[in-house]
Amino acid sequence: MDDDALTFLLATAEQLGATKARIISPDLVSVEDTLADFCLHPQCPFWGQSLSCPPYVGGPEEFRRFLKECRYVLVVRLEIQACSLLGEERPEVMRLLHELVAALEIKARQNGFSNAAGFAGGSCKPCFCADQPDCRAVTTIKKCRYPNQARPSLSGYGVNVGKLMESAGWSGDLFTQENDEQEQFSWIAGLILLS
Repeated sequence: MDDDALTFLLATAEQLGATKARIISPDLVSVEDTLADFCLHPQCPFWGQSLSCPPYVGGPEEFRRFLKECRYVLVVRLEIQACSLLGEERPEVMRLLHELVAALEIKARQNGFSNAAGFAGGSCKPCFCADQPDCRAVTTIKKCRYPNQARPSLSGYGVNVGKLMESAGWSGDLFTQENDEQEQFSWIAGLILLS
């Protein structure tokens, strides 16, 4: 049954817009305490701004526990023009990643992985609630405005995303350019823990 479900999830990832998708073993995911520390020193502008970022996530220790409980990891990658990652389009592009990961998490739950959990690159605050002064899940007892789309940040959990790309069999280089005449490309990534 797992083989059929995994094949379905890989096909669904591509249908939903992932440039690449791969199933890997949980023990291939590198989690490093020092990477999560970068959220605080130097402090990320989104520190404490949403429930999906530090200090509201359990960090590397919690993510290691998640990995021990899961059977597979679905890694997804969106390849984009570098200017989109570095320019004004960044929140919109990152939102697409969060929505992709969230949709795959839901599909995984519907297909036998009842405890599937998705994680995306970057903070959800600039992607979904940039026009709001606060994340209401942090400042009040109300729930997240986008619970079916926003996902926790890989960075806050200390996931080494460059090594994750290599574990999936892809280049970990953030920027690529084949020659001077071509536009530079980059990528953003997320994962879904399947258990």
